Amino acid sequence: MKLSRLNAPAALVTGALAFAALAFLCSCDVPVDRGVFNPANVPADQLVKLVISPNLAISKVDNYQVFWTRPDNNYSQTVKISPGIHMFEINYNDGTTWTIQPISVVAKFVTGKEYKITQTIQGASIAIKITYDENGTEQSALFNMNSLSDDDGPLAVYVKTVFNPTLANPEASILLSNDSTDILFEHDLVYRKTDKNTGSKTEGRYAIEMDFTLGGRIYFLEANLSELSSEAFLAGNFRQDAQVIATPVQCDGKTVTYRYSKPESMAGQEELFVITDLTPVVEAAVMDVLPVTEGD
Repeated sequence: MKLSRLNAPAALVTGALAFAALAFLCSCDVPVDRGVFNPANVPADQLVKLVISPNLAISKVDNYQVFWTRPDNNYSQTVKISPGIHMFEINYNDGTTWTIQPISVVAKFVTGKEYKITQTIQGASIAIKITYDENGTEQSALFNMNSLSDDDGPLAVYVKTVFNPTLANPEASILLSNDSTDILFEHDLVYRKTDKNTGSKTEGRYAIEMDFTLGGRIYFLEANLSELSSEAFLAGNFRQDAQVIATPVQCDGKTVTYRYSKPESMAGQEELFVITDLTPVVEAAVMDVLPVTEGD
């Protein structure tokens, strides 16, 4: 039996890829019910159904660890999920062919529609599709973060310019700055805050509630980074424990305006920051090529 590995891109899949082939479920497939994924507590009648094809395993949704897989991986799975934009980390394994790293995809879900995650394989590469049926025609739900429109709202721009760079690149850092405050975002949900007036520094972890239907929130929890891992942070009660909660009510990629809802002393206040990408630029090595002369 020949085994093969697939190339799975680590960067976000944007939906620019389009494939005609579909992965159909066999008639013997009995879906495994994974229940409900609804951290934002959306009303039950607004949830959407998502069907995950056989051989696909979901390990993370919006940085929450999930275990949507089976040891034999031969059955489809179903889950009810809140509407809005969600990010998935997906692996494929059919017993003979598998991905060597998770594929990250982002999709937008709308109440009233039913979605499915499938895959297509071409040679040594795999593409993940998230689709829904619109009047008998398959439509892609993949969210294109590289061609945002005003309709996607400030949170989408914020996620692209502030959150995604540090999520994908361990060396990335994004600085939000104004006259009084610096907030540095780093990989693994780390933030570092400096009060320019007093010189005091704090650090901790942050989370983004990426539900674009209800509006997103950023939760800042001051903590000892060596004692609180990102996994423990997300598994805890950060919504209740966060000292600061802010919503990006305006973001154009160069600036962002936060509106605070916590602490009470800042509730309703807005603050403008300038966004600066401090990620080191990695230059590819260039080799000098000597000219070939006649007789060489």
